[in-house]
Amino acid sequence: MTGTNLATVASPRVPLRAGGNIAAIVPQDAEQAWRMAEMIAKSGLAPRDMQSPEKIVTAIFTGLEIGLKPMQAVQSIAVVNGRPTVWGDAALGLVEASGLLEDFEEIVEGDGDAMVARCRAKRQGRASAIERTFSAVDAKAAGLWNKSGPWQQYKRRMLQLRARAFTLRDGFADVLKGLQITEEARDYSLGPVETNTVPAARVTGADLIAQA
Repeated sequence: MTGTNLATVASPRVPLRAGGNIAAIVPQDAEQAWRMAEMIAKSGLAPRDMQSPEKIVTAIFTGLEIGLKPMQAVQSIAVVNGRPTVWGDAALGLVEASGLLEDFEEIVEGDGDAMVARCRAKRQGRASAIERTFSAVDAKAAGLWNKSGPWQQYKRRMLQLRARAFTLRDGFADVLKGLQITEEARDYSLGPVETNTVPAARVTGADLIAQA
């Protein structure tokens, strides 16, 4: 019997199979969350203002508290002036996923200075619906109507998101866990987002694990 060089024998490959369901990866402790945050930061898939592992792991922790998987949290959580907030579309998704939303309607009426956004949400177990409005008059009073950025380009959409923010926060505070809506929070900012007068101390993965 001749000898066989094991180094030249190719290991068998498991054939690919279709039809399986891939579940979202959810970290089980602080160390796993930190490792995931480092991986996401290096991948380049994190939003521009969420590129450090420290910010990403904070988004992951915040998202888990309100029912978002890690990658959803990284894309849906934004830090505005040092506080985590949730984007308006994600907030609506959380409320819909809660099973507490019975009916929902959004409409923007009028044009120009006469525009008014209305948002109506009916919560299960409550007799009346919650309706909030935000108009061009309100935006002018708040100094938003001519503000540079989205308010110049997408006035109708910004009115819609403001009315939505008030409705969801007032009617589903338990679902949002008190988080503010990102679009609304950014409007309150008087300066650049995430401005700090005193630089925050760097938090390492070891620090998070020790706190956990």
